[in-house]
Amino acid sequence: MATITQIEIDGFKAFPTNFKLDLGTGKNLLLYGENGSGKSSLYYALHALLQSVFKDDKGVKYFKPGDVNGEEFITNNEHLINIFRFDEAKANTYTPYIRITFNDGKIWRLDNGGLSSQNGGNESEIRMLNKDSVFINHSYISRFHAARNSEEIDLWNVFYKDILPFHIPAGTTQFLADFYDEIVSDYNAGIGLKDNSILDKINTFNGYLNNSINRINTKVSSIYNNNFKNEGDKSLEIKLIYYSDDDQDNKLKEHFYLYYGNIRNSQILDKEDLYPPRIGIEIKEEGILIHKPQSHFNEAKLTAIALSVRFASMSTVAITPGSFMALDDMLISLDMSNRMKVINYIFKDIYPKYKLYIFTHDKLLFASFRKRICANKQQNDWLCGGVYMHDRDNSIDFNRCNPYPIFVEEKDTELKAKEYYIIHDYPACGQQLRKWCEDILSQLYPDTLLKKRDSRTGKTDETSLNDRIVCLNDYCQKESINFEEFKDLKIFKDNVLNTVSHYDVSSPIYGNEILSIMKILSKLDQIRLNKNQIDVNSKLGIELTADNGQPVTICIDIRSKKINILEYNGNQNVSY
Repeated sequence: MATITQIEIDGFKAFPTNFKLDLGTGKNLLLYGENGSGKSSLYYALHALLQSVFKDDKGVKYFKPGDVNGEEFITNNEHLINIFRFDEAKANTYTPYIRITFNDGKIWRLDNGGLSSQNGGNESEIRMLNKDSVFINHSYISRFHAARNSEEIDLWNVFYKDILPFHIPAGTTQFLADFYDEIVSDYNAGIGLKDNSILDKINTFNGYLNNSINRINTKVSSIYNNNFKNEGDKSLEIKLIYYSDDDQDNKLKEHFYLYYGNIRNSQILDKEDLYPPRIGIEIKEEGILIHKPQSHFNEAKLTAIALSVRFASMSTVAITPGSFMALDDMLISLDMSNRMKVINYIFKDIYPKYKLYIFTHDKLLFASFRKRICANKQQNDWLCGGVYMHDRDNSIDFNRCNPYPIFVEEKDTELKAKEYYIIHDYPACGQQLRKWCEDILSQLYPDTLLKKRDSRTGKTDETSLNDRIVCLNDYCQKESINFEEFKDLKIFKDNVLNTVSHYDVSSPIYGNEILSIMKILSKLDQIRLNKNQIDVNSKLGIELTADNGQPVTICIDIRSKKINILEYNGNQNVSY
């Protein structure tokens, strides 16, 4: 399967009108959207189209408004048609749809006729893309620790809804969720215990699920302890439980396996019944068993445990080209420090193997991902922006209309400046250059150069752009940077940036001046982008020998846990 290059939605959930999101040749996606903006609808559009390949009706129910029974119209309660287009769909004058284009030219469409390829695609391609792709949203996190204090945690519904639909056991071609549904279908059709075929299927299913859980157990503890454990916290031993009735580790003789019969807990039942599986979780904190983890741990730690289980269930390598991980507001229960742990893990372990489609309503989280993308110099691999609900039409009066989502790409100020320069819009380019200069210096300078104390009022205020440019010579000297490359920045700031930023375009602004300042800022920005932090041991001991032969130890406590490293002209130095 190839990589997604375009997602088109019309009349689905929050999208009353046609909406297209172009991912170029197959970029990663970072999308911000307030609640109700259509962000999650975009996430569900991906999910609905891909998962429809496994539905008996191929996803028709999402786009079917209902049926006519005599003179009465019976609404289909499972449809996801936009409320402003429902009547049109009901009258058969409008067909809502989702359409996804891939970089091999294949186009897949989901509408009231179900899933179909518009140009000869094979369903097996969509099935394989499902196998190696991952959807995680806040509902998964909520389901994971939804048990009451009086209950034992049972993760079967988590697995059935969020993991097994994407898991094909080794040596098979069937998703494990489908295999379970097949067993339930056989049971509902009246296949009894005398038919060994259903018992064989149940035994096979239990074996597959047991193997899957054992594989998760080999990785889940190390994923949590190495990536999500807070400094100073105790290590956790996390183990999912799926014992058979006769497993020697099943000391309490609890029932976990999928079971079909008329004997349960040594009781003979009135009828044969199918009992769904149960998946438990056992957590030990430095060897001490934690009873009722949902009450013992806070929400942040439970979220980290839930993510560790989901990541451990993923394939170590995305075998299918174009495989992706879609994340929708899965980190809203975490504070910033814990979010950064997840971001670090995603970029270190997930990003090299999968495309990332990240959806969030948290502007700070969006900014954190953006900073990591910029720090890794991966801007060309990402489409970043926001989806916003627009409620005005395109008339000259901007009249109110039914709200519809629009996408606004968020570009770096550098890129915006270059685009304006190319079309010779120098006033707009100057504005972006001023903002770019502010961004560079605010991230490059220490706090001592970003703030100043007013001697009259005693207040601490932000320094102005002019203040910061004036400080550049002193900063360069302390950091062993050649100031000659940047000395004209003050002149250009006075002649170009200030003039344009106030829309005073009466002064002549020439392209060569704009180009000169772009060159200066590009060099300065390279220093900012190459700025790095390293962890340090806060306690340093130096062993010396005095002139009289006596050993001397000098102990140094370093205040900061991190040290900034600057790279300039190929040389790395500790920042002053």
